[in-house]
Amino acid sequence: MSQQFLVISGGELWLHEADGQSTQIFSSFAKEMLQREADRQRTTSWKYAEREDSKGLIGPALWGRGGGGADNLAPARFLHVCKAGEPRTIYYVMTVGRTVGLFKYYLDEQREIRLFHRQQTQILGLAYLPQTQHVVLAIMHGDGTAHLEVYDEEGTQKGAITHGDSIDASPAAMPGAESTVVYQSWGLARNADSGAVVGLGQSAVHWVDYKAGEMDSLLDDAQWDFVAPRISEDRVLYSIRRPADKPLHEKAGGAAKDALLMPLRLGKAVFGYLNVFSMLYGKEPLRSAGGPRTPELDQDLGTLWLHGRRIELSKVRNDPEYAGNLVPASWKLIAQAGRNAAPEEIASHVAQFDVLADGSLLYSNGYDIYHWQRGSARKLARRELVEGLLGL
Repeated sequence: MSQQFLVISGGELWLHEADGQSTQIFSSFAKEMLQREADRQRTTSWKYAEREDSKGLIGPALWGRGGGGADNLAPARFLHVCKAGEPRTIYYVMTVGRTVGLFKYYLDEQREIRLFHRQQTQILGLAYLPQTQHVVLAIMHGDGTAHLEVYDEEGTQKGAITHGDSIDASPAAMPGAESTVVYQSWGLARNADSGAVVGLGQSAVHWVDYKAGEMDSLLDDAQWDFVAPRISEDRVLYSIRRPADKPLHEKAGGAAKDALLMPLRLGKAVFGYLNVFSMLYGKEPLRSAGGPRTPELDQDLGTLWLHGRRIELSKVRNDPEYAGNLVPASWKLIAQAGRNAAPEEIASHVAQFDVLADGSLLYSNGYDIYHWQRGSARKLARRELVEGLLGL
């Protein structure tokens, strides 16, 4: 049987129906914001337009260069999505420029309801708890911490449910439990003098029952990060497991290697910088297209942040550990049936996944999307840069 699911792909939200058809979901709020900005740009562009005969304080200098047309809003970007209480209804978090908002969306009616929007706020995940009719958001704070906060269905904040010097993210409801969520959490390391964040511990998986005031750890190992936890109806815990980042004192041993490689890296950086300008203004790269490919001189393809880890997109093409996938083979989807049970490895190169009501799974390597059931995986679709996945 075909699956219905939602995909966040390169910041866009796509609905894949059971018949194989896919439809992009657009936000009316984002459309209105972008239209208002475009109208503002048109009505004020004369203040910032260059004139051949402009001198002194006339034109841009008088009005303040950079205060008008140059600050275009970034397009809408969907960040997180989860199911709501009604069938084929979802919540999502989306940004437009520096504005982030929480929205409810009715798929069949193509109707969007804005619950709230804020300026310059980072949201690191959301979940919906049907029994309490609460939305749980992971909110980033100015001191470097992030904690879980509870909101009602109208978007009114009820209070924080996690605390401490940590980054708590990716909440998910625990099926059958009224007010319990599972989530990932990094402890923070700070400079003793300034208090600035200088490092993260490994990512562990915890649960919290915010009505009972209870919490506990489910997965915690100094060698591994456990991210994006989900729990099935039969209480099997699923998570992406990847090697934890080395602590700073272990990384320090690479200083001599870094010193030796500095001239090569500096040369590569300078070449890449000049190559960008050559492409922008001369429409030709500095390196001839006819010669053999030299990966060390390839222009950087950009980066993507995924579950708190920066992904260098150039490695997708060049690094055999990635083998064309968005994440390396060490990112494994695991299942653990009990606290003392041995974890079962489901798949490698897993960037995103979701647990369906029947216990089967959706997962993606960042491009291909698969349905997994009883040890067998079937490809459903392909998208570019899969950043979120939700089964319906």
